[in-house]
Amino acid sequence: MFSTLVGSRLPPKYQRFFKLPKRLESWKPANTASTVFGMAASAWLTARQARSAVYRLDSGADALGARVGLIDRAEQSIDIQSYLIKDDVAGNLVALHLAQAADRGVRVRLLMDDALTDEVDAGLLSLDEHENIEVRVFNPFPRRRSRLISLLANFNILNRRMHNKSFTVDNQVTIVGGRNIADEYYQTGGKTEFIDEDLLAIGAVVDEVSDGFDEYWNSPEAIPMDAFDTLVAHSSVAESLEEGRRYVDEHRDQPFLRGINVDLVGDFVNGDLDLVAADARIVQDHPDKVRNLIRRRDSETSAYLQKFVSAAEKELIVISPYFVPQKQGVDFFAALVRKGVRVVIISNSLASTNHSSVHAVYARYRKPLLQQGVELYELRPRFEAMETDTKITLHSKVATVDRERLFVGSFNLDPRSLYLNTEMGMEVQSRDLARSMATSILETLPDFAYKLRLSPKGKLQWLLQTANVEEVITTEPQTSLWRRFLTKLMSLLPIESQL
Repeated sequence: MFSTLVGSRLPPKYQRFFKLPKRLESWKPANTASTVFGMAASAWLTARQARSAVYRLDSGADALGARVGLIDRAEQSIDIQSYLIKDDVAGNLVALHLAQAADRGVRVRLLMDDALTDEVDAGLLSLDEHENIEVRVFNPFPRRRSRLISLLANFNILNRRMHNKSFTVDNQVTIVGGRNIADEYYQTGGKTEFIDEDLLAIGAVVDEVSDGFDEYWNSPEAIPMDAFDTLVAHSSVAESLEEGRRYVDEHRDQPFLRGINVDLVGDFVNGDLDLVAADARIVQDHPDKVRNLIRRRDSETSAYLQKFVSAAEKELIVISPYFVPQKQGVDFFAALVRKGVRVVIISNSLASTNHSSVHAVYARYRKPLLQQGVELYELRPRFEAMETDTKITLHSKVATVDRERLFVGSFNLDPRSLYLNTEMGMEVQSRDLARSMATSILETLPDFAYKLRLSPKGKLQWLLQTANVEEVITTEPQTSLWRRFLTKLMSLLPIESQL
C-alpha cells in the first residue's frame, strides 16, 4: 500500500470554503523495475552506462502521442501535474485513455491547479468517481460564489498558483516542460497554436519528478476533488466518458488526431528511440511557496536559474513567452554582455502574444536591453510556410548555456514566476542536445521572428529577414492601431508585480 489516512493537516483557511473530505496521503510505487517501461529503461541505460537519458518533444504531435502512448502501456501508476486541462479533443482523449488505464488496475493521480478548472469541474468530478482515479486541485477557489469575488476577498492566497507540469508513468518515464492538456499545445490547426517544448526522460531524474509530485500531492493545499461533490452538478463517470467518446469520435477526421505519434513510445520500448544519454536534474519550488504571503524572497527555481545562466561564458539563448526582466534583469543581462557573452532573448511580439498586459510591461525594457547589446527577437504570429490562418503564439520556456547545458520547464522570466507561482523544470547537461537545440533555434529565427534594433535616432525597428524579403518595420508589426493604443494604456497601470 502507498497510502495513509490523514485529515488534521488540512489548513483552516479551506474549512471556510467547503466541507473537507478525509484524505489519503499516497506515494510513488516502490518497485516498478519489472514493468515494460522499467525493463526498457534499464536496458537502454545499462547498455550505455548512463544515469539518465532524454528525448526532445518539440513537436505537438509527438508530445500528445507520447502522453497517450505512455498511458496505454502503464502498468502500475500514472501521475499528472498540470496547470490547465480543457474540455476539448486533447483533454477528452487523455481522460478516455486514463479511464481505460484505470479499468485495468492502474492507479491514476491527477493534480490540477484550480485557477482555470471552473469549466471542467463536472468532468473532473466524474473522473474522480472511478475507484482507481483520484483528482486533487491545488489552492482551490470556493464554489459557493463567483471566482472574481473570491479572488478579491482572498487575493493574497488565490493569486498564487501551481504552474508546474509533469507527466510520469510507472515511476520509469516522465515528461517535463511547458505543455498543458489542451488542443492549442499539440498543433491542432485551430485558431491559435502554441509553440512549446517538453523533454521525455528516463533514469534517475524520473525519481526526482516523482518525489516532487508526492510533495505537492500530499501538501495541505492539494484538496480532493470530491470536496465539491455537492456543489457542482456532474454526470456519472460512465455517462461522462460516453460523452467524451462521442466528442472525440466527432473529431476523428481532424489531421492532428491522425498525426499523433503513438509509435514513439513503441520505439522506446523496442530500444529504437533516439534518446540522448545525459546528466539531468529536476529543479522545482516547494509547494509552501504559495503560503509565503509577505516576504518576496527568491524561490528555489528562480535562484537556481540565476546561477544557471550566470555560468554562461560564450552564449546564452533564452526563450520566454512572457518576459518582464525588471531593472535588475536588464542589469543582469548587461553584465553578461560586458563579460563577452552573446545574449539572445526570444519572446512574443504584440501580434503573437495571448496576454497584451504582459507585453505592455515588457515593452518598457526593449530599448534598455538593446542599448546594452542584448539580441532581442519577437515571434511572428504567421509566416510564409503556413497554409492556414492559425495564429502562432510562443509558449516554450527554454534556456541554453554555451551549447553544453539546457533548461526546459514551466518558468517564465517574469515577476509571477519569480515570486507568486510555483514552477519546475529540468536541467540537462548534454553537449549534443544543447548544441542541436541552440542551432535549430538560431537557424529558424529569420523565418519565425522579427529581429529588433534601434535606429540611429534611437527608435525601435523590427527587421524582417527571410530568403525572399528584407523589410524594416517602424511600428508593432501585424497589429492594429486600436490594439497598440489599448496596450499603451495598459502600460500605465501598476500591474508589473502581478505579471
